[in-house]
Amino acid sequence: MNKPLTPEQQKRRNRRVLLTVAAIFVLPLAAAQLVLKMGWYEPGVSNKGNLVSPEIQLTDSSNALLPNKWRIAYVVPAECQEQCGNALYVASQLYHALGKQQDRVRPVGIQGNQSATQLPALPADSNLQYVRDEDLHAELSALPEHSLFIIDPVGNVVLWYPTSNDRQATILQGRDLLSDLQKLLKLSRVG
Repeated sequence: MNKPLTPEQQKRRNRRVLLTVAAIFVLPLAAAQLVLKMGWYEPGVSNKGNLVSPEIQLTDSSNALLPNKWRIAYVVPAECQEQCGNALYVASQLYHALGKQQDRVRPVGIQGNQSATQLPALPADSNLQYVRDEDLHAELSALPEHSLFIIDPVGNVVLWYPTSNDRQATILQGRDLLSDLQKLLKLSRVG
C-alpha cells in the first residue's frame, strides 16, 4: 500500500509534471530556432533547372520578336557542332512531349549575325522556330554557352539547363526541363 504524500512531496511532484509538460512543448521550438539561426537548414527546392542569376528580362522589342507563348530557347553559337545539334534536337522534341500543353509553348533557336548558318537537320515534325536578331542574341549572352532555357511570355528568362556532347545526357537534362516547364504551365495563367 502506498503511503500518502506529504504536502511538500505533492508540491514537488506537481512541479516535476509541470516542467515535463512544458519541456515537451518548448524544447522542439528551441531546437528549431537554433537550427534556423545556425544556418543548418537548407530549404528544399522543387525545380530541377538552374535559376537565372542575375535575372534577365528581355526588352519589349526583343520579346516581341519571339512567339507570344512560353519558349524553350537555345542561343545558336557561331559554329553549331554536336552539342548545339543535341540542344536543338531536344528542344524540338520537348515540344512534342508536352502533349495537350503544346499550344502554350514554342521551341526557339535564337541566332545573331555571327551564328552558324549550317544547322543540323531536325526531324520532319519539328516545330522549332529560328529567330535572327543581334540585340536579342546579345541580351542572352550572359547565359552559359550551349544551355537550353525557359523564357516566359512576358520576357523573363526563368531557368537554364546545361547540355552535353552526349545526346543521352542532353535528353536527360531535357526531362528535367520538361518537368519544370509542366509545373510552370500548371501554375501560370500567362501564355
